[in-house]
Amino acid sequence: MNVVLEAHVYTDLGGGTPTFVGVLKPSFSGGRNLASASFQYDSGYLAHPRAYPISPELPLVPTRTFTPENMTIFGSFADASPDMWGKKLIQANHALRLEKQPGVYRKLGDFDFLLNVSDFTRMGALRLKAPTGGSWLASDSEAANIHDLERVIAVARRYEDQVASDEDLEYLSDIATSPGGARPKANVITEFGNLAIAKLPHSKDGNIDVESWEALALTLAENIGIRTPTFEHRRAGADKSVLVAHRFDRVGEDVRLGYMSASTAMELGTLSDSGVTYQEFADTISELSSQPAADLHEMFTRIALTVLINNVDDHWRNHGFLHDGSGWRLSPVFDVNPSTSHSVNSRAISEQDDPRNRDIRNLASVAESFSLTGEQAAAIVHSVADHVERWPAIANSFGIPVEQQKAMSRAFDTNQLSVAREYSPLAPPRIVDLAPPAQPGQAGAVWVAQHVRGGAQVAGHWRAARRSS
Repeated sequence: MNVVLEAHVYTDLGGGTPTFVGVLKPSFSGGRNLASASFQYDSGYLAHPRAYPISPELPLVPTRTFTPENMTIFGSFADASPDMWGKKLIQANHALRLEKQPGVYRKLGDFDFLLNVSDFTRMGALRLKAPTGGSWLASDSEAANIHDLERVIAVARRYEDQVASDEDLEYLSDIATSPGGARPKANVITEFGNLAIAKLPHSKDGNIDVESWEALALTLAENIGIRTPTFEHRRAGADKSVLVAHRFDRVGEDVRLGYMSASTAMELGTLSDSGVTYQEFADTISELSSQPAADLHEMFTRIALTVLINNVDDHWRNHGFLHDGSGWRLSPVFDVNPSTSHSVNSRAISEQDDPRNRDIRNLASVAESFSLTGEQAAAIVHSVADHVERWPAIANSFGIPVEQQKAMSRAFDTNQLSVAREYSPLAPPRIVDLAPPAQPGQAGAVWVAQHVRGGAQVAGHWRAARRSS
């Protein structure tokens, strides 16, 4: 493996031939640890009538642009890089190469992960070459045939169990470096020739068939009218499933669409984004989308679904935009999963919302931010609640056992669904008391925010510390 010190970047602007965009240069702080990066557009790209900024931090200017302080690499390249699952596979495969090429640098950094993710399956439209030209970087990686799913699952399971052979690692590095997230996934080609992501069972899933529940959530979204990718639910044995989701950043075999995560769109970088609210994201949609009203309405609907199925894994890389040639639009929904747990890392709807105990009325109260009237917001909330209440029928259609349905039923909070059904824009919105009053004298007391219990409002209060027996 030759050391690459800069990358020449290309993208798809139509016409069938990738267009040279410019040069990405990394700056290292020791070894291959990425400290920052710079990028300069090519003059030919700047003159192209369809040219657009490939990342918000990269305006269309002829001078070299450097990463801001909160980033080591520009957001668009972070979106094109592998996440935890892909990085692990790239590292494992690199260890095998070290045995054959001991002179190669031993540790990989973020720039190396970007270069080594499969060109064929890299997210979005960006493609990379070495300064010397030649073939695309990481062009030796492809995708598995959908008929090889059993092999893919078996190899991924051996890798998770740390008993994978060298052949297993080489196989996974060919088909599974680009999908994001920490769960096992692989790129596959469907019977119709479409590139898709196969989401595989995880060793830590326990008795829950996670991919069946994600298929259920996508079915709810589709029924509600939310844009979803084409997807298929396939059995992987008696109690587990595979979700095959077609890649929405591909059109046919040759056309690649630009992709940008919500994190990149809001220029959040590597800093904590836990304080950014959906209401703030609405501002970004208003500024970025080529059809802001339609995208704002759909985002409101997606948040309503997120609340009513308790989708807590809704970080800003689980939302995105596609560049359709005329501008940026919300991408189809993805990574939507019902959950029985609560998370402090969930996205707050607004500054008045508590992410640990999200309330559908807090969404309705900021309807204006999503270009909706109170009556329009109420209609959406009622519609989403009506569809979500039908989840048992969908669970049955996917063959999810009754006992598993009982275990997951807490995700579909009946109190919250009742609130949604009865919501009226004439009723005063709930204000969550996030800032508790001064703590009482008793040490260890815990503040419990205002919430709904048994369909009734419970005021915020201090709960005395539990005494040990």
